[in-house]
Amino acid sequence: MSFIENNRLLFENSSDSIIVLQDGLLKYINSNGYKIIGYEPEEIIDHHFQEFVYNEDLPLVLSRYQKRLNNEPIPEVYPFRLVTRNNEKVWFEIHSIEILWDNRPAHLTFFNNINKRKLAEEALTKRESQIRAVLDAVPDMLFLLKRNGTISEYRSAKPDHLKNDFTGKNLSEIVMPGIYEKCLEKIEKAFNSDEVVVFDFPADNNGETLYFEARIAAFSEDDVLAVLRDITKRKLKEDNLKKEVLRLKSKIKGNNPLENIVGKSSSMMKVFDDILKASAGSAHVIIYGESGTGKELAARAVHDLSERTSKSFVPVNCSAVPENLLESEFFGYQKGAFTGAFSDKPGLLELADSGTLFMDEIGEIGLNLQVKLLRAIEGGGFNRVGGDKLIKPDVRIIGAANKNLSELVEKNLLREDFFYRINIIQINLPPLRNRKEDIPLLVYHFMNKYSKKNTSMDISSKDMNRLVNYHWPGNIRELENVILRYITMGKIEVSGINKEQSEYKIKDTGDEITDLKTVMKNYEKDYITNILEKHRWKKGEASNHLGIHRKTLFRKLKEHDIE
Repeated sequence: MSFIENNRLLFENSSDSIIVLQDGLLKYINSNGYKIIGYEPEEIIDHHFQEFVYNEDLPLVLSRYQKRLNNEPIPEVYPFRLVTRNNEKVWFEIHSIEILWDNRPAHLTFFNNINKRKLAEEALTKRESQIRAVLDAVPDMLFLLKRNGTISEYRSAKPDHLKNDFTGKNLSEIVMPGIYEKCLEKIEKAFNSDEVVVFDFPADNNGETLYFEARIAAFSEDDVLAVLRDITKRKLKEDNLKKEVLRLKSKIKGNNPLENIVGKSSSMMKVFDDILKASAGSAHVIIYGESGTGKELAARAVHDLSERTSKSFVPVNCSAVPENLLESEFFGYQKGAFTGAFSDKPGLLELADSGTLFMDEIGEIGLNLQVKLLRAIEGGGFNRVGGDKLIKPDVRIIGAANKNLSELVEKNLLREDFFYRINIIQINLPPLRNRKEDIPLLVYHFMNKYSKKNTSMDISSKDMNRLVNYHWPGNIRELENVILRYITMGKIEVSGINKEQSEYKIKDTGDEITDLKTVMKNYEKDYITNILEKHRWKKGEASNHLGIHRKTLFRKLKEHDIE
């Protein structure tokens, strides 16, 4: 009697699927095996087992079957999938022993159906993969913590700023003194409630204070899960914002630096916003705008709203200082440095130390001075003229220009490195003709400013329309003069309206001059003098009007002996 016949009753009642393989062919299968894979005996007996193995698992099964035939070591138990008659893929785990079948070697193989377990494992693996992907996408640190603050597991943030593995450490080794007890209190609270406990705390990272937001929830009976997010940048921004609000509130309670900058147009709202943003830091500023648009007022507002407000605001019109005096003006000089230097004199940079240096017409300074200024404001310091002591002031530069400084760079009239160093923040003041809705506000502002006390003045709608419709080449400065003249004379007079008033006529000296060269020289002198008077002797504005470089204007002033 064969091995199977001796044990048939046992095999047919087994919960396992049992088969006999000989030379790779199925020689026997018990009833439970038929039931699971769904084939009839004639459809499976004497067929090769590979016909019923899932294709993806077939190479592994064939390899291990061959090793078994060669008496090579293989796992006693391993899983693979069989394909049922209904084309379902069912997981089995097999275990084989060697027997004799018709007096020849064969293998008795027990198939344990592990399909439910395997599907559960696959679902769990997939779920773990999904959770891992979610966690990898979260830029936070993850901790498993015991009640006493010991870290049982740790996953670093992405990216990892701390560069530490905290596994096995206690919170007392990480957080600052006084925070440890707070953390233990929050951990205990998480154990005793179903809620997520949220709190902030500071931590020391090699001398640098970092701020974290912790979210703690119970994870098991012994552990809590803590998610830590680095909120240092947010915390610093919040602190700076609080300081800014307090500073602005204190300014508004006292003297408001913006009260003299009048306007409600959208372009002026942007100017106010730019001034507030610029005042929050110490970066250098360039204020662009036509003559008379209020560049110095804007510069003073930036200074007064900044943390430098208690220090000096030092203004200088670069076009009004003769070129040969610019260096001594900016850097100062020592007694005896040159003829007339009877005592030590600090320069503008020293006077503006810890404060603000306002450089009107900043594009008018020469290339050589730009090099020295660049070195001074970048921290290299300077020496007074005739001095040997190195002075390193902390100065914020606010420059003003009525033309695009980048064009001066292209013309090699402004050094590129100097331009990029000072042109960090730009504030653009619109001309008055582009914000006509602000003209009535400005009119009443100047009327209140210049009217005598207890004296009320008004302006007719006709005159107001004239002012609104005028193109204001002199911008706010011209409007201010018109209102001052109105308060004094009682009538609106806009000098630029009459063309004949703005044209220059050659003076009639009564002398008979036939030399054309002399006539042209006299005309040039009178014309330059007239333009200088028109621009209140501001040489930068006069040179722009004349279409010549400032250096050329100084040469002509010397040539014509114009004082």
